[in-house]
Amino acid sequence: MLEAEQLDSYRQKRDPTRTNEPFSPERKRSGSETRSARFVVHLHAATRTHYDVRLQVGGVLKSFAVPRGPSLNPEDKRLAVHTEDHPLEYLDFEEVIPEGNYGAGPMIVWDAGRVRYLESAAESGLEHGKLDFELYGFKLRGRFALVHTGDRPRSSRAESNQWLLFKKGDAFANTETDLVSDQPFSVLSGLRVEELGQRREIARRLEERAAELGAPERELDARKLTPMLCATSGAGSSEPNRFYELKLDGVRILADKHPGGVALRYRNGRAATASYPEIARAVRALAAERLVLDGEIVTFDDAGRPNFQRLAPRIHAVRPLDVLRASAEVPVVYVVFDLLAVGRRELLTLPLESRKALLEELNRGPGMIRVLDHFEGDGTALFEFCKAQRLEGMVAKHKNSPYRPGPQRSEDWVKIKCDRDDEFVVIGWLRGKRARERLGALCLGSFSNGALRFRGRVGSGLTERSIDELLELLKPLQRPDSSAAGAPPDDLKEAQLVEPKLVVSVRFQGWTEEGRLRAPVFLGLRGDIEPSACTASPPEESLESAPGDRGPGAPQLEGDEAGSPTSSGGSANQVSARVILSNRDKVFWPDDGYTKGDLIDYYATVAPAMLRFLRGRPVVLVRYPDGVDGKHFYQWNAPLGTPEWMRTLELSDKDQEEPGKDPEEPTKKQVFLIDDVDGLAYIANLGCIPIHVLASREKSPHDCDFLTIDFDIGEKTFRDAVVLALSLKELLDELSLPGFAKTSGQKGLHTLIPLGPGASFETAKIMVELLGRLLVAQHPKLATMERRISKRGPRVFVDTGQTGASRTIVAPYSVRAVPGATVSTPLSWSEVHVALDPARFNLMSVPSRLSEVGDPWVDFFSAEPDIPQAIEKLAARLART
Repeated sequence: MLEAEQLDSYRQKRDPTRTNEPFSPERKRSGSETRSARFVVHLHAATRTHYDVRLQVGGVLKSFAVPRGPSLNPEDKRLAVHTEDHPLEYLDFEEVIPEGNYGAGPMIVWDAGRVRYLESAAESGLEHGKLDFELYGFKLRGRFALVHTGDRPRSSRAESNQWLLFKKGDAFANTETDLVSDQPFSVLSGLRVEELGQRREIARRLEERAAELGAPERELDARKLTPMLCATSGAGSSEPNRFYELKLDGVRILADKHPGGVALRYRNGRAATASYPEIARAVRALAAERLVLDGEIVTFDDAGRPNFQRLAPRIHAVRPLDVLRASAEVPVVYVVFDLLAVGRRELLTLPLESRKALLEELNRGPGMIRVLDHFEGDGTALFEFCKAQRLEGMVAKHKNSPYRPGPQRSEDWVKIKCDRDDEFVVIGWLRGKRARERLGALCLGSFSNGALRFRGRVGSGLTERSIDELLELLKPLQRPDSSAAGAPPDDLKEAQLVEPKLVVSVRFQGWTEEGRLRAPVFLGLRGDIEPSACTASPPEESLESAPGDRGPGAPQLEGDEAGSPTSSGGSANQVSARVILSNRDKVFWPDDGYTKGDLIDYYATVAPAMLRFLRGRPVVLVRYPDGVDGKHFYQWNAPLGTPEWMRTLELSDKDQEEPGKDPEEPTKKQVFLIDDVDGLAYIANLGCIPIHVLASREKSPHDCDFLTIDFDIGEKTFRDAVVLALSLKELLDELSLPGFAKTSGQKGLHTLIPLGPGASFETAKIMVELLGRLLVAQHPKLATMERRISKRGPRVFVDTGQTGASRTIVAPYSVRAVPGATVSTPLSWSEVHVALDPARFNLMSVPSRLSEVGDPWVDFFSAEPDIPQAIEKLAARLART
């Protein structure tokens, strides 16, 4: 069954021109069964406040209304009424549904996460009336069941929808905690459901509070901000004027929220937004329109401890499909410990104590964003906990300190690290001086990514007894060269080298930037451990061979404050060696950090869909050699040096009619033809961002393949363009004409109408003019065809002038040279609705969208409409208006 058919009931209850709920693109269900997926629980204050448990099954969300909400008590059996299926886009939906719509009222994401179906696939469980599943959410964890209440074939319609939801007995069961009353906050925005409609008021109060605390009205440019760094000494574990926080084992991230969107940046300023889309979504949901946050993105091991190694797939996932897979496998949270700007107020000069108070007021609920807790005045208990759990340690922060941007370090923030114990293999030994002449230090190594690596020396802790024992074991193992990979470092040049067979236990305080042990102390021999089991290594080194490795552009991680990718990696797999790519790391979108390499990889990824439209079609390039903030120029003619394999086409004035054409302009143009992925990569390497196309093909330059109506919203909203586009769709259906919608990639919306073979440009111009007039006649207060901006007024410009032999339109799947790197994205009509956000389609999200829903325009050129009949109907309809 098509996903669209499963959502028929959902669509019938909702008007896409009035509700802000999502409408899904049409998906074909795969033949595979659902064993694991995502879930969301909404708290919905509609006519009656209730919870909606939504479990992903195939391409939809199976939804159950639970009036009393979920419970962790196995004795609680909660009624769950099976309601209509919802689109997958509801997984992130958190809005106030406007009055007059079905389900009007605020709805928050009360919980979200992954679901794993246990006894059978989800489809089979639904059919047989029993779903056994495990949830991995922020609030709901462990095994649950949904069981149908009656004899399904004999039940009435109402009874057939009734199920029971209950918790299974396991380690996450809890008979004392009432989640409904104890956990009222959204895991996205941190708001209560009754606060959702008061976001502006909440943000205003927060900004006023910042002003009362003395925060100046000043813009903070987060793009130029280096995060505050810690000193390695200067504080004790118990000082009355300090806060003590857990030292997180993650990647440092500055989150910059502004009216145009959210940018996540690593410590060195490189873009991280595309790698953590769920965190960007959560930051966007916070009440204030303007925020700068400082924190770390972390993931946790099975014991609930932050684990840097587990972040490897997330850090290295560069291409959108890799990000999609990594997001499913490695859930992350953004643990925030500082607030640097809110609204128009910059907070750097406020004391830490005040900044933390504002931060806790901003986000109160545990979810995708968490405020880091702290101890005040005494960190002894936290430090003992860190040692017991083998955590890195803690950070002591002076509670009256301002925020001091790096790279200089300040004793206002001081790292206090725990000693660690681990095992290393001995690869050599050095003589000492005086009493320690026999053996001064052991040279240590450990295995990382299949190679034995030098880890430094240890001499502290050696006793005469241990030296006797070690020398007896080491002398028979001598060898002439080093067993460690790479050139021998200076530390090994005078060492007696040995076979890597002896294992010792060492206590140390972390790693130096060179990957050596810091302050190591010898603890003893370990005869019970094989050398191959010695795998202790700096966290950054363990990521070198992680899935999705960027190669030369992998994150350059700085000691224990790791997590700052510096460049994109190698080219996409589809591009052949004949394409010479240069300066892939050049930043093209400074606000977002996207590079020319990201652009090249994007076009290579979407090539199968995009080339259906581009093959054999003349294109016009718009080149931005220095990125979107630099100068740009249109380029019709292929430049000198174009490789022979890149096809071009000569166009003459006979092929094009260009009113107002400069008489000195050459009468012929040598334009590009883009037929394959190499061609896309080549023009992207030239700095071409948007690609504009003509409506004709090389073999039929006088035939118009399609006509275009461009809804230019001007001062109006995208919502108004949607209303007009849907009205146009109704008109096209009446005329038996196909229509295909796409975002412009900027503010507007395009509708393209394929004409089939043999249509002339004169016919196309007549048709598009008639369609425009009819549309404006239907919506005179909303739309106009007036070309002069001064006379349009506050109306949407229905631009019919994009149809002509020399007229171009931005190609489907073309990236635009605007902040966010948005894409002109083909849509299915089922997803064109007033709450559609065109900014969500960008060079990072569109490839994932293509993999999930396919190309909505796959049938564009198979249409063969009856054009003469459509023109007759149009003329008759116009005569009646």
